Amino acid sequence: MIRGDVNDQDSLDSLLDGCTAVLALQGAPAPKPIFRGLFPFLNPTASPTHPFNINYLSMQRILNAAKKSGSCKRVVRITGKGETPYSIFSILINALGNLAKAWNYEGELVLRKQNEIDYTIIRPGVMSSEVKEGKKVLALKDNGGDLKVSPISYSDIASLCIKCSNNPNAARSTLTAMTVPEGEGSDTWDELLLGVNEDTRVFPENMLAEHKKATRIGGVAITAVLFGLMSGIVKIIIGIIALIGR
Repeated sequence: MIRGDVNDQDSLDSLLDGCTAVLALQGAPAPKPIFRGLFPFLNPTASPTHPFNINYLSMQRILNAAKKSGSCKRVVRITGKGETPYSIFSILINALGNLAKAWNYEGELVLRKQNEIDYTIIRPGVMSSEVKEGKKVLALKDNGGDLKVSPISYSDIASLCIKCSNNPNAARSTLTAMTVPEGEGSDTWDELLLGVNEDTRVFPENMLAEHKKATRIGGVAITAVLFGLMSGIVKIIIGIIALIGR
């Protein structure tokens, strides 16, 4: 195991030297405590763990290293569904996680806007150690197509990443990966990858502004709810103290 740093270009240049593909699985950690994400001034983009650096700028650095290597021909990147900024799920993640979903999507655009290195972008469902919701099979949609968000195991996504690292059909493709009821998908990625193609649609380039707008609206609502809850708790405590003092 060789330690690297997605914020350090020299580190990436060294790591990718002689490699034929890179699995870009990095993700920004959640702020601690979690409510820090509601206050951008507490989370400057200069921080090395900010999603701006981990989810976005890192992809440009990885591409630079891949080009410099002369041998790396594929970047496989794990992101998520980033084209629904006004969904409650996106608002919560962006509001509490420093626009993590927004910067993930911007990182996708970095890959799509260049032609020197092939990419495979994988948008998984809710990843967990194992799926316990009855009999489920695998499903893929290319072109970043929509599939109902569903649980999927880490091992299934790990297997997909490895298969995509040299699969010609998955080159320059955005794949949504989920699980579906038996009869609607396949037991293997190999079968599903036979039917995928490279991206053909134009992916929107205004998502950052939309994510920010949705997060401002949602952030105000979340903050109001939190203050309401805190106010209610304070009133309960005051009431209990008053009863004790009688």
